[in-house]
Amino acid sequence: MNKLLDIFIKPFQGDNFVWIEIIIITAISATSWIYFYSLPAGVEANHFFWPLLGPLLIALRYGFAKGFICTLGMTAVLVSIMKDGGMLPLFPFSLIVGTFFVVMIAGEFRDHWQRSIDKYGIEHKHMQQELTSFTKNYHLLKVSHDQLELRNAGQPASLRAEINSLQRIALQYSERRLAHIGEPLLALFAHVGGIHVAGIYKVTNNEVEAQPHAVLGDSHTLNINDCMLQDMLVNKKLLSPVTFHAQHESCYQLCIPLVDTAGVLQAVVLAESVKFFLLTPANVVLLSLIADNAADLLSDELLTPVLATHQDDLFMRYVQRAHYNSREYALDSSLIIFHDHTGKNPDELDALTNHRRGSDVYWTYQPPNKKLCLMVLLPLTTATDSQLFITRMQQILFNALGEHCNDIDIIGPFSFEDSKHDIDSIIKIWGPNNDRMLVPSRANS
Repeated sequence: MNKLLDIFIKPFQGDNFVWIEIIIITAISATSWIYFYSLPAGVEANHFFWPLLGPLLIALRYGFAKGFICTLGMTAVLVSIMKDGGMLPLFPFSLIVGTFFVVMIAGEFRDHWQRSIDKYGIEHKHMQQELTSFTKNYHLLKVSHDQLELRNAGQPASLRAEINSLQRIALQYSERRLAHIGEPLLALFAHVGGIHVAGIYKVTNNEVEAQPHAVLGDSHTLNINDCMLQDMLVNKKLLSPVTFHAQHESCYQLCIPLVDTAGVLQAVVLAESVKFFLLTPANVVLLSLIADNAADLLSDELLTPVLATHQDDLFMRYVQRAHYNSREYALDSSLIIFHDHTGKNPDELDALTNHRRGSDVYWTYQPPNKKLCLMVLLPLTTATDSQLFITRMQQILFNALGEHCNDIDIIGPFSFEDSKHDIDSIIKIWGPNNDRMLVPSRANS
């Protein structure tokens, strides 16, 4: 119905029709004036000046200018008719002046009203534009904030802090570690990967346990025969619909394996609901990195933070993991060696292990033809942070040894961002068994 009215009214809204309307109203007003002027003096219709309504209507509808033109046209028509009829001396000058005053007042009122409407319309439009701009800026700010959070979550310092917090929890328990770190681990995955519904399951001998150790969200279920899950158990790689190309559909949107440094599948995270716009390549890398480090926390062997001399193979696994993180994820790590060249300070060297950070790996050994050494691997640590670590250790040694603090040499830090052969050469020189130390671990290769 409104569309039909619009179609009917639209042709009458143009400027051309306005002038046609003015001409018609002017003609009607002039004709009515002649008609009412010709009526006898006692007729009741003469008591009101009806021709005033035409110019008044135009003034109220289109403003003073067009109302004045209508009145002027009506006056001209009236003068012309009265001149032809020889009645010009009877011209009602006072009525014409009164009509002009009424039209002027009505027209000015209409113009003022229109200016107010236009002003409020402009202000309303400006407010709409400001609101639209504010809404856009709000969404841009929200997206930027989310991206900044994800970017900060991917920074080495932030990742190290998160992994350290998980390690502190794992070190408190000798059994059922997954049950205790499961919920904070799922919360970290949800923060980085936008996971809504997921469960984490223990894996023993490549068999997934039926009961989850932690669940995120509602309506999570285990489908042991799911094609994506089975493929993940075989390949031990993180799978999502983007990377999974099987013919059959999967009920999971994300399958994350927790593979430790020794290559053992410790647990799996199965997610049914994920924010796909957060599954960027960078975030998938972060999920894999977090899963790999969390898997080490579930192994009694790999959770040991301070290694003995005979655990050189285990230390090399950590070194290979650091190489892998640097190569695949562009996350730097550092290697530092403390050497007691006098052989008189084994207790002070051993005391340095009491000041270790959460994810750092300490290895005490004695290389051939050298005194006792302490090799420290700082995962996810930049060269700048490594230098700060050295400064702190120098202060600790000075407090313990005083002027003899130089009895312990500090070699490093060596960055994993440099060539792999530089790290290997350092380990070859300072390792307890040169040939054995250069055998790379198979983990993460």
